[in-house]
Amino acid sequence: MKNHLILFACVLLIACQPSKKSYTWEEFAVDDHTSFRGISVLNEKVIWVSGSNGLVLKSENGGLDWEEVYIPDTDSLDFRDVEVLTKDEIVLMSAGSDSLSNIFKSKDGGRHWEKTLANEDSLGFFDGIAFFNENEGILGGDPIGGKLFLMKTTDGGDTWQRIHPDKLPEMNEGEFGGFAASGSHLTVKGNSIWVGSGAATSRVFYSRDKGEHWEVVYTPIIQGKPSQGIFSIDFFDETTGVAVGGDYKKESEGDKNIILTADASETWTLSQSFPVYQSSVRYLSESELVSVGPAGCYQSTDGGLTWSVFGDSGFHTLDVAEDGSIWAAGKEGRIAQLVSK
Repeated sequence: MKNHLILFACVLLIACQPSKKSYTWEEFAVDDHTSFRGISVLNEKVIWVSGSNGLVLKSENGGLDWEEVYIPDTDSLDFRDVEVLTKDEIVLMSAGSDSLSNIFKSKDGGRHWEKTLANEDSLGFFDGIAFFNENEGILGGDPIGGKLFLMKTTDGGDTWQRIHPDKLPEMNEGEFGGFAASGSHLTVKGNSIWVGSGAATSRVFYSRDKGEHWEVVYTPIIQGKPSQGIFSIDFFDETTGVAVGGDYKKESEGDKNIILTADASETWTLSQSFPVYQSSVRYLSESELVSVGPAGCYQSTDGGLTWSVFGDSGFHTLDVAEDGSIWAAGKEGRIAQLVSK
């Protein structure tokens, strides 16, 4: 009788355990000549993607139809990040040296656009943008003068002001201030900002008061070469975070390329390595995460401690809407929605 009770208890315990979700991608091949690196998902209906050759697409019916968004005189630009603030307000970032880096904004759903920021430094190169809310956002770019290049907006991207370099820690020699791989080398949550660096040194710069004061911490992620370091960072709350990366010149190889923090970025520890380079990571919940790279996609159900591969494709970038809608985009014009099997 005792053994039967033990067996029943074990069966009951197993039955009560949450089942592991199994994911796959529902893909849309849009333009095989474009590489998408920018994506923003407002909700289950509204998705925007941006990429090379000045191509920007939007869907307002959950991906059933995609409409090309025309922005005058931008055919040569590489739009590596996009932020959909509302259905009508969209902020778009182009990346590149000198005059190729710009910020554009639309206030009518993409019908008309205004250039609200043009890079004025020959060493400038925009890497990514993130918004706290519809008004407050931050732009990160390549370092200038030995300091991170960061700009803030408080009016939804209409105007931008540089965070004074004196507020920022010094960059190390050979340290790179961010990779424009997925628009997610920086992230925000609550009042906090985190920015990942790479190359000779890979560290996390962080502020707990929206950029007024900054600290920096070393990380154990792979580093030492110009192509190595943190490529994407995300936080579930202001304490629990993840960063992924690797070596973008070795997309099909990986080592020491995922790190976790449980103390708001004061310390970072290595987790199970991906066998490939990864360029974007997002929390779905406190325990569930998805990470993508051009050579493969991975999911975790234990807060990022262990990972399993899923799907047959790789992507450059992904985003998660507040309603839980999850989309990714990548090379050869591919866009995909994450769905449960």
